[in-house]
Amino acid sequence: MSRRLIIAAALVAVLAGCGSTTEPGAATGPAPALAAPSPTDGGAAEALRDRYAATGSLAGLAEDPEYASERLDSDGVLCGRPLPLLDRRLVVSTRVFGTPEGTPAGEFVEVAQETVVYPDEPTAADAVRRIFGVLEACERDEEAGQVTSGHTAADLPAGLGLPGRVVSATMTVSDGTRFPHRYGCLQKGRVTQCVWVWTRSAADTGAWFERAVTATAAGLRASKG
Repeated sequence: MSRRLIIAAALVAVLAGCGSTTEPGAATGPAPALAAPSPTDGGAAEALRDRYAATGSLAGLAEDPEYASERLDSDGVLCGRPLPLLDRRLVVSTRVFGTPEGTPAGEFVEVAQETVVYPDEPTAADAVRRIFGVLEACERDEEAGQVTSGHTAADLPAGLGLPGRVVSATMTVSDGTRFPHRYGCLQKGRVTQCVWVWTRSAADTGAWFERAVTATAAGLRASKG
């Protein structure tokens, strides 16, 4: 598993990119095939696939199928606190897009999107409330040598038309490399869609997150979930 995705896996366990300031050129080798959308998959992931289908380029991003449609069967732990939410979810679908390993630091980006379908709307709202309550109170989280700190509540972009929450933080890996990231969830009825974004600068993370969460909101508003 990518070292940047260990924190994503931890958050996925608890709960159950678009344009950039630097536009990389087209990939020199064949891009991986992108899967068709599923009934519970939309928003940022679908928008990225649509762009790939239309142009053959994903602004340097490609989907990593290793993380698609993860199914988890244990409770998650975040900041030393277990959240027994998985027994109350029906479906978990995860998509991850990113620049290739070795991408220059200024161009690096990774975007992950997760869809969770809960039994009912109150359960979905409670799941969002509980995870962000833990995140906003978390001073430091350490996992496999990675330290994530500075968890701070942030605002969703205006005009999304859906309730949700956002936190920002900075992840530092064992060699000292820092990855500012942002994590936000939107809710429509019994469905939540969450987006993670990592880059090497807070400004780029904010720009990618705004585009990804805006695409996610559009897909979620249009869905029948």
